[in-house]
Amino acid sequence: MAGWVFVVDDDMTNLLAAGNILSQNNIRVTAIKSGKKLLSHLKNNKPDLILLDILMPEMDGFETYEKLREQEKDRDEEETPVIFLTADEDKNSENRALQLGAVDYIHKPLNEEVLLKRISNVLENTSKIKELINDATIDGLTGFLNKSAVNEKLLSVCKDTDGALMILDIDNFKKVNDLYGHDKGDLVLKAFSDIIKTNTREQDIIGRIGGDEFVIFLKNFKGENGISSLNDRINQQLAVKMHELVGDTLPFNTGVSIGVSFIPNDGRDYDLLFRKADTALYQVKQHGKHGYNIFSDSMEQVIEYDVASKDEIERISNLLKENETYNSALWIGQDAFSHIYRYMLLYIRSYNGTAYKVLFNATPVSSDMTKVEFTECMKKFGTFLSNSLRKSDVMMQNGINEFFLFLPDIDEQYIDSVIGRLITSWQKLDFSSKINVSYETEIISSDCENDGKRRSGDFSKK
Repeated sequence: MAGWVFVVDDDMTNLLAAGNILSQNNIRVTAIKSGKKLLSHLKNNKPDLILLDILMPEMDGFETYEKLREQEKDRDEEETPVIFLTADEDKNSENRALQLGAVDYIHKPLNEEVLLKRISNVLENTSKIKELINDATIDGLTGFLNKSAVNEKLLSVCKDTDGALMILDIDNFKKVNDLYGHDKGDLVLKAFSDIIKTNTREQDIIGRIGGDEFVIFLKNFKGENGISSLNDRINQQLAVKMHELVGDTLPFNTGVSIGVSFIPNDGRDYDLLFRKADTALYQVKQHGKHGYNIFSDSMEQVIEYDVASKDEIERISNLLKENETYNSALWIGQDAFSHIYRYMLLYIRSYNGTAYKVLFNATPVSSDMTKVEFTECMKKFGTFLSNSLRKSDVMMQNGINEFFLFLPDIDEQYIDSVIGRLITSWQKLDFSSKINVSYETEIISSDCENDGKRRSGDFSKK
């Protein structure tokens, strides 16, 4: 039941009595002698419960309660549970206390058993409510508000609070998932959420509104210089973190694109502000990514048409390539692999090409090898394959112990030499003795089905 309780009473005898009961039961107690001092103390402290006497001079318990709720609302804080204390037997006082929103009502003099039971009930119920609210409003991966919760909150906040509304989108995140898998993608999202936390204030509101899309409301934030600086920090820190997570193997650039609208300049309606920030984000995405844009009315007044020019093909090509610099086989996830595989089958059958499918299967040499050790060996084996193959080759991992390769433009007279070269290089590696590797190959050509059998039909003939 341990918690922190504020006891508010102008009578020192009552403060001492309550303090002794609670402290002897391992409950932290703070004694306060007036409603005014309570409100002041709450500006920098947040108890789990307040025991508030009704009959006090200057400001009674009811007035104190009402001012407390106003203060919490102004500061955008959760309401602290309040139990009223009184020696008055008048039922009207009890009814008024409960109508105001008090969680309970205790008569003085205090009975230890009753006091502890009431406090225990309140703290347990409050904890359960917080858990339910947390489950319903918090994104489990990042710890930020989820989409529905942050939208509901910002609908209210934008009406009376100035600031900047930002929509952030991680560039090429789908490629990260396709290339390294969803587990690695989750690590990127967690790392990105840490970067956001580091670069925002406690008073700011943050939510995850999509797989790789976030919204941030920076309270009382003005000016483009601050946005520019924040954009630079976030992009620089994400680049460092991506290098830590995947090393130098990333074949494309990642970064963050940011769209911004300002309150009150762009309005106070959250839906409108969001649309404007999203419009600004779209402009960033269309012009190279990894940057920010602040909404202006011209973005909605002008429909942009791309006018062909001698540099347009190069610009679009560079945008699509995202500065790919890999010098090894493309190691991607199953979803991306399936798209490439289907396309290459159609291409081979349409243009009389050839390719080979290769399946590598590995098992531990020793039955004592742990799953962690085997997984690490397979990671090394995958890296070995990727680095040993051509840039035009594509591979994916299937489960823990298999790699499936697609090798275009190879025919029967060359596949043996490719496999032989892989085996020779593999046997030179120290960890090769820890796993047994077997392989199967199958040719794909314009007159073969996927399983190597011949097929007939007009579709693939030229």
